[in-house]
Amino acid sequence: MRTRIALATIAPIAVITITILIQAATVQSARAVASPPSGAASTTVTHLPAPHHRVDHQPGTTGPGLFRSNLLSDLNTALLARAAANKAAAHAGPTAAPHAAPAAAPPPPATPAPALGPIDTVSSADRAAWERVAMCEEGGNWSARSSRFSGGLGITRSNWDNYGGQQFAPEGAMATEDQQIMVAERIQPSPPDGYGCSGW
Repeated sequence: MRTRIALATIAPIAVITITILIQAATVQSARAVASPPSGAASTTVTHLPAPHHRVDHQPGTTGPGLFRSNLLSDLNTALLARAAANKAAAHAGPTAAPHAAPAAAPPPPATPAPALGPIDTVSSADRAAWERVAMCEEGGNWSARSSRFSGGLGITRSNWDNYGGQQFAPEGAMATEDQQIMVAERIQPSPPDGYGCSGW
């Protein structure tokens, strides 16, 4: 009977002692993890979750039982999450500046308009009349040449130069049919009689 009483007295004391030792060890371990060794860079632990206590009831006993803390597990989880965040930030590097919109390409330089030559003023009726003159003068050969005349209308070289033929070609035989007609109309506005080949 005395042994049972002694055991009943010792058991609660042993449970309390073990509980105090476990809590002291847990606090000591937490301090060892949270405080870096001397000379090492300090690491600040932020936003640590509150410790969770779980009550384990020993079978066959009454009372609160042993309290076991999850503080070490919570600390490890928080430290691992913090290390992962630091690693991700280091790999990301500096924040890239937003890409600026590409500058608009300067417009191409304006192409100068081609210099306009003399406007062709020969109508189809004029052309038909002067072609009859060409048939009379040079047999319809608009490239005919001689020592004095050049072209299909038999315009003298001096008249070709005097009436602005140089703006078309060096001589009448090198100019187009309409260009020869325009010079001829400067010399004589209306074509001469193409059937009698009267001088003009």
